Amino acid sequence: SRAQSGSSQKDEQLSQSTWILAFGSSSAMETKRVALIRHGQGYHNPSWRCNVFTYLHALTNKDPLLTPHGREQAAALRAMMADGRHPLCQVEVVISSPLSRTIETTSLVFPTGFPLCLSPLHSERCLAGCDVGLKPAELAARFPAISNWEGFDALDEVWWPRGRSVKQEINPTDRIAEFKRMLLGRKERTIAVVGHGGFFRCMTGRHMGNCDVVWMDLRGPTGTLQLVDC
Repeated sequence: SRAQSGSSQKDEQLSQSTWILAFGSSSAMETKRVALIRHGQGYHNPSWRCNVFTYLHALTNKDPLLTPHGREQAAALRAMMADGRHPLCQVEVVISSPLSRTIETTSLVFPTGFPLCLSPLHSERCLAGCDVGLKPAELAARFPAISNWEGFDALDEVWWPRGRSVKQEINPTDRIAEFKRMLLGRKERTIAVVGHGGFFRCMTGRHMGNCDVVWMDLRGPTGTLQLVDC
């Protein structure tokens, strides 16, 4: 009936208004086009090991950098954008995890012309020493330019996951949900995220190689995602 239809429309409008109030912006209702970019090869990655002992040492080493090959991978992705026609050239903001391997990848792939941001919400599953980060002052000493990135001033002294069980971090569904809400709450519609293979696999179900790019549509307000070709 017309009355039922009007009631249904009011309920939908109320639900949308509640969501907008929660995020402070109607942008949370939009669909975001998001590029997920895994960092280049790091010293902790298995493909870099000379033997099991070398690998185990790298795995337990705090916040490793990219290998020379990892920097080449990032440079190759940047070269693909040189003509301005690559889909990554259209992103409105680049959001990096604060781990060194993602910051380094972001700096190499997006050296100029893009707003850059840090967010700990999609830092890697904290299951080994290599997933423990540096404090903000230590990061700024290693990468001076990040002090001007959005989100740097908001980093806690200990910003990486802590006080969580292995079960929580193996499949961090709560962190993934919070990360989606953050993306949906942003004003930009096309976003690049530089992050980590384990976190992205839990989020999308897809394995990504170093410097692979996977595109998805993230739909508000529910946070459902769909992988897309771009």
